[in-house]
Amino acid sequence: MTLRTVLAATAVVFSIVAVDATRAEVGSAEVGAIFCVNDKWNETEPEKGHKLVDYAGRCVKQPDDANSPKAIEDCAGKYEYMPDKTWKGSGGCTATFPGGDKVFLTWEESSASKEWPYKVTGGTGKYEKASGGGTYSYENLTDTISAGRYKGSWR
Repeated sequence: MTLRTVLAATAVVFSIVAVDATRAEVGSAEVGAIFCVNDKWNETEPEKGHKLVDYAGRCVKQPDDANSPKAIEDCAGKYEYMPDKTWKGSGGCTATFPGGDKVFLTWEESSASKEWPYKVTGGTGKYEKASGGGTYSYENLTDTISAGRYKGSWR
């Protein structure tokens, strides 16, 4: 697996972290699929085997509950790849729901796990006080497209 492939998968994963808008007011579990595309993957190598990446991507969040709205996510973050093949990344996403209200979240990833945490940190409109979090996982389908699953809860 190439560094670009790992990064693309990572982008998908944090997008998976988005929240389910229909449940924000009552606080509930959320489960679903996420599909992402990498728009930016700028890699630098300050020393041999040590790579730094600036990432940006977009995702579609598809809740398992057909009555829950889909969300579009814009995400950005940074990854660091070490000479020993370990890596870590972190960043944030803005999920936009039908009607324009948004939910903000942060994510963290590393080579130490195949499932990563996300945290809902607020929003706009009816989601202004949103909070909560969960976990997500994903796999790279190509160098720029990934897909995965998320689960969590928020209010």
